[in-house]
Amino acid sequence: MNKVFIFLLGIVLCGALRAQYPPITPAWALGHIVWEDSLNTQDGAQLIVNEYLKRDIPVNAVIIDSPWSTAYNNFEWDSSRYPSHDKMIDFFSEKNVKVILWLTGVVNNKSKDTKLQKSSTFDEVVNANLGINKNMVTPWWKGEGIHIDFTNPRAVTWWSQQLDKVFRDGVYGWKVDQGEFWFGDIVETSIGKMSNELFRPYYYDAMFDYTVKRNPNAIIIARPYSHQGGFAASVEKMNLGWCGDFSGDWDGLKLQIQNIYKSSQRGYGAIGCEVAGFYGVKADKESFVRYAQFGSMTACMINGGENGAFSNHLPWWHGKDIEKIYKGCVEFHNSLIPYLFSTLVDCHLYGGSLIKNMSFNEESHLVGDYFFTKIITSKGGSVSFHLPSEGEWIDFFSGQKYKAGSVINRIYSLTEFPLFVKAGAIIPVQSKKYIKNSIDKRSGENHVTILLYPNGVSCRTLHLPCGDGTEYEDYLISYDDIKGRLNVYGKDNKSFTFVLRGINSVVKEVKNASSWEFDRKNKELVIHVESDKTNIEIFKE
Repeated sequence: MNKVFIFLLGIVLCGALRAQYPPITPAWALGHIVWEDSLNTQDGAQLIVNEYLKRDIPVNAVIIDSPWSTAYNNFEWDSSRYPSHDKMIDFFSEKNVKVILWLTGVVNNKSKDTKLQKSSTFDEVVNANLGINKNMVTPWWKGEGIHIDFTNPRAVTWWSQQLDKVFRDGVYGWKVDQGEFWFGDIVETSIGKMSNELFRPYYYDAMFDYTVKRNPNAIIIARPYSHQGGFAASVEKMNLGWCGDFSGDWDGLKLQIQNIYKSSQRGYGAIGCEVAGFYGVKADKESFVRYAQFGSMTACMINGGENGAFSNHLPWWHGKDIEKIYKGCVEFHNSLIPYLFSTLVDCHLYGGSLIKNMSFNEESHLVGDYFFTKIITSKGGSVSFHLPSEGEWIDFFSGQKYKAGSVINRIYSLTEFPLFVKAGAIIPVQSKKYIKNSIDKRSGENHVTILLYPNGVSCRTLHLPCGDGTEYEDYLISYDDIKGRLNVYGKDNKSFTFVLRGINSVVKEVKNASSWEFDRKNKELVIHVESDKTNIEIFKE
């Protein structure tokens, strides 16, 4: 009997542990997401996207924030704000910009800022008994209403039918905002009374399940840990996290770092940065840049808010120099999408977060296994911090090498920030820099650039995205710096450019490559290879 009990307990525990593994985040959602919360109109949404794009700053998605419906969460477009909403979504689709719609789980009797006070579905919710707390109307930050009881299967089915009204091609998910927090520490549901904290996952899980069932490459943006209410979404059912509302000054940046680090400790996979905060104090020139640099080293750069949506949130508002820095941050971040994606697949398979080894005191962390950064959180750029205690570390920009645990004391200009890469790293990136005319035809999703930092023998299984969704193919990359052997194992439908950095010896020949170039001055070897060439040999002087 005891053995049977232990066996069954083991099954239960294994299932519980497996349930804490985060889902795969689609590659597109690891980019740059913009929005505005000032005009809240079709013209405003299109304007802000166009302003970025005309400056060649990539935009992966746009959030249509509240209020966009005639009443909160009735899912009926307000034609006075969005007169041609379908054309607007098509407009964004043509630019390869995904649309994300804001919502909460509340149906209102009285509303703020919307065309209608009472939702057209309010009476239906009451009559069908679909709300928590016996359908008691409760004040919350967008008016007064009833929160849907997501423990009730009938309520979840009804809610899904409401979402169907607007979930069309071009809409790739929801910004699932906090409403439940306002409905009491203890809430009454279809399965009994429970704490608000225990109720929250029912709401976020229902949103996740609906979304990925309709489109496996769509997402919910939800709160992992937030100082505005604690933990919210389930680890295993949150594609992308944002930690709540922050001011745009140094205090807001520091608070957001703490929130993101706490979320990472819990095991949430992909957590993005709300660049320049959302409300309160607006970002100045310097805090804006440091916010952006921090955002570039998280899962996603999310830029928009009510604290200067068309002023302080816009990089060009701070001047041409800041526009250039911000553009560089976005381009660098987007170039890392294959690396971020591959790391998050590992999180899905084995558990853990993209952000690792956080130091709350020094405000530093690893991004995956290979990148280390320290966030600058005060004026002047002067910092002192420790590198990780294991491995050799290389300044990503200068190439200078440091021992494990080294203390860095330095002043960083606005154009710089602390970023180090681990010796032995194998990093997939999106890069046009190394695409030569002879292999232009291989660019795009069938071509991958791999940054390689030789350090004896290195080996890594990369989960490379197939397009911008959740599908991927595995490639095993190994490099023996002593023997000069580079191997690729995987399907034969990709071509690779390998960039080996820090090569101190002169390269005389590379066998089995399509082509290669050695930059003696920069100590960089570039090798172009088809994936069916599994044995590249490098000969040095």
